[in-house]
Amino acid sequence: MIRMGQYCLDLTSPNRSVFWLLFSCSHASVYVSSAMASPNLEELFEDSRIIQWDWTLLLLVFYTPLGILLLVMRIFALIQFYLMFLYMPYQPIKRYLLRVCGLMLGVFVNEKHSSKAAAQENAVWVANHCSPFDSIVLQVIAGAPRVTIFPEDETTTAKSGLLKFQPGKFDQHKRNNPKLPVQPLSLKVSRPFPPFAVTVLDSQPWADAFFLLFSPCTIFNIKFLDPAKCREDEELEAYVNRIESAISQDLGINATSFTAKDKIELIKRKRFEAQPPRPVQRSHNRWQVMANQVKEVLPHVPISVILSDLSRTNSVDATVANLVEGVVPFTPEPIVTRVENPPTGSAPSPGPSNYKPAGASSQVQQVSASTFSKLVHERGLSLQERKQRLLRQAQHRYCERHDLQIPGINC
Repeated sequence: MIRMGQYCLDLTSPNRSVFWLLFSCSHASVYVSSAMASPNLEELFEDSRIIQWDWTLLLLVFYTPLGILLLVMRIFALIQFYLMFLYMPYQPIKRYLLRVCGLMLGVFVNEKHSSKAAAQENAVWVANHCSPFDSIVLQVIAGAPRVTIFPEDETTTAKSGLLKFQPGKFDQHKRNNPKLPVQPLSLKVSRPFPPFAVTVLDSQPWADAFFLLFSPCTIFNIKFLDPAKCREDEELEAYVNRIESAISQDLGINATSFTAKDKIELIKRKRFEAQPPRPVQRSHNRWQVMANQVKEVLPHVPISVILSDLSRTNSVDATVANLVEGVVPFTPEPIVTRVENPPTGSAPSPGPSNYKPAGASSQVQQVSASTFSKLVHERGLSLQERKQRLLRQAQHRYCERHDLQIPGINC
């Protein structure tokens, strides 16, 4: 008996089978809906070369010497096969040698045909893209040169979803043959041991080739689906979507709206995130020069306040404006001037005696606004007044420093 609030459900009653049926169906529906949910972009690719972290990785330590030996032997064998292909005139013999070369590289192909699949000479093969070696494997099993299209433009794992098929890949073939007969193929690639991914998100071709030659075997599972033709009243995009749905359904995954451009942007973002943060190289001399420029205009502002605001604005003009407008609060310090020409007959004394406070000759003037007006017009007038006051103060200080008598300024 199950108690739910003020109600009791007796599972020993004849209705218990109905209850368990409803309970099972609800869980099954939740499972199906979660399984068919559209995957994220990152779930379409392998981000790490090792896809299975378990005890089998311990066997990799013992396999590594053998894998390196296989790598070297296969490289020399590939060179020999390449030289043979250059001087081999007969196509059937080349096909046989390609199969032998594939077995030597540990590439095994499992072909499976649907009940309606039939060989068509002019059919275009369309398949999902799983590895950089897909086109080579398909040409080997075709036996003759065959037009093969990978509408995704980029590789995926074919485990979570497919990239959106691009109709532009079919334009030329559609113009040549309006019916555009297509042979859809579903493709999966696996590597039992070592648990290395065939390709990863930001992989280089040489890295994929290295692990192909290093691994004992790589299995390509290829299934020929029912052939398709474009109907007369069917748009090319709808036709491509129909082919995409057939391949994704056979693989048991979803067709997503992500494209090859999304994968490229994801690679760029991953590269940016992987970069270590660069320390900001700030030249002390540069900041000191900028601070001195501000200090010449506003000598009553402490140098620490100037440096603090410069680190935020990185601009002399912006810092001067912030200090003049009162955006940055500070406590004015007394202005100190240097005595350039000491009186004749008296020896100059070193140190701080060469400086004197300018309070006797020039009074520190308040250049920041006492209040912040709510009216834009008044704020503009206040700013202009402070600028004029600041200019007069600078002129007066210049005259005193150089012992000048200029009418209208200091006399």
